[in-house]
Amino acid sequence: MAITTSEFEQSLNDLLTRMENRKRCEWCGDDERHIGPRSTLCDTCKEWRRRERRAVEWKQKFPNRVGHEEGLHYEYYIQYAALCREEGTLRSWEGPISPLNLEWELEALTERFLGENIFGSTTFYFGQFSSAQRRLLMYMFLRMTKVWLRHHRRGFAIEKVMDKAFPRPRRSREG
Repeated sequence: MAITTSEFEQSLNDLLTRMENRKRCEWCGDDERHIGPRSTLCDTCKEWRRRERRAVEWKQKFPNRVGHEEGLHYEYYIQYAALCREEGTLRSWEGPISPLNLEWELEALTERFLGENIFGSTTFYFGQFSSAQRRLLMYMFLRMTKVWLRHHRRGFAIEKVMDKAFPRPRRSREG
């Protein structure tokens, strides 16, 4: 049972509606970054789109050099741009949020930032929040996740390039 006032709930729902309607980067989904009046991408994603386009053109022009050092460099551009696009699909706070969804997100955040889940079971506590309050919390948790992903995007892209260039043998389940 949520403890709140109807005025607060209305103002919170209005805030959430405004947040949902903000102009967002088509790739990374960020609404805080500069997006020009005629564009759908933020400045950073525009740069990575250009790099990706150059990389694809290079790969088509020089298919025999793809596995070499220069090819790995261009593959990095492609993987990085793909990660930017994936990040834009993270918009889990727009729908109804259950207390269990919040618990899972908080658990993922604490494990990512602190190395362990320090809160344990929080479903009961999140059940005390209203639907709008849970959506606002999920928005805040998601913003933290997106910033973390943005800061680690380079490492993830390098890992994808390395996995593609030097595939690891799969382990057999029999042994």
